[in-house]
Amino acid sequence: MICIYLFVGLFIQNLVTARLDDLSDVTRNDLNENEPLQLQVFDLLDYLERIKAAKENDSVLLQVYYECLCPGCRQFYTEKLKPVIEKLGQYINIKTYPYGNARTTIDENGNYKIDCQHGPPECYGNKLHACAINLLQNKTQALLFNACLMTQRGDSRGSDDKAADACGTELNLDASPVKECAKSNKGDELLKYYGDESKKQNFNYVPYILIQGQVNNGQELMKDICSVFTNPPPPCNDS
Repeated sequence: MICIYLFVGLFIQNLVTARLDDLSDVTRNDLNENEPLQLQVFDLLDYLERIKAAKENDSVLLQVYYECLCPGCRQFYTEKLKPVIEKLGQYINIKTYPYGNARTTIDENGNYKIDCQHGPPECYGNKLHACAINLLQNKTQALLFNACLMTQRGDSRGSDDKAADACGTELNLDASPVKECAKSNKGDELLKYYGDESKKQNFNYVPYILIQGQVNNGQELMKDICSVFTNPPPPCNDS
């Protein structure tokens, strides 16, 4: 029965689209007969349009390759990426890869050995980021947690447990599982995964940004993402 309704709905949608010019002067007030049925049809069409828009929006892909202690990455994440997460997070597919210019090898015991450009603190910070993405159910919340880490000051610059706890408090979430993950083999495995994904791009600088697979300099991130939409979501009209 559901299939029949969807078929009928799609048929009506195609019919209305094809005859849009012919019906341009017709309004609900002009259609007095069978008003309940007409309202149902209009509601169904509205529902189908929203599904179509959601599918179009979900196809907009933003990929960011970075490392947590890179000054340029921190500036980009907090000044450019965070506003996009807050305003467009529910409309686009954001994938972040916390690895950057690190290197991964395997020791004689089969364990991963990861060397990060800015030393061990960056490796641990990258693991916090990777574990947040992996563990937190709300993807937007995970990205905002990592954005919070990027704003932390002090010697660690957001790459230690103190920063994780502070961001957990700020976002009202328990950072303990994220910290435990970062200290475990799981943290190494996640960094290895992000390292493998990063190598596929063969970049020589970070942050390395792709919108729909096209390299972007990130300077006008919000504007450039909004320009990709066929039907821009409301936040694009406010930016």
